[in-house]
Amino acid sequence: MPAIKPEQRALQMLDAFENAGRAVSRVVIDGRRIEIELLRGDDRDEFDRIDMRHGKT
Repeated sequence: MPAIKPEQRALQMLDAFENAGRAVSRVVIDGRRIEIELLRGDDRDEFDRIDMRHGKT
């Protein structure tokens, strides 16, 4: 069975967290160590999905 690279493992973990409804703010890969930082509920930007451009349409 081939070994999974840390980058591939981090992408799998990122997919798993996001599919579970958790927002990930940062992923750090240091050798074989993977660090995933999750957003807390109060860290989310309530305007992130709103188009705030002003001017000509």
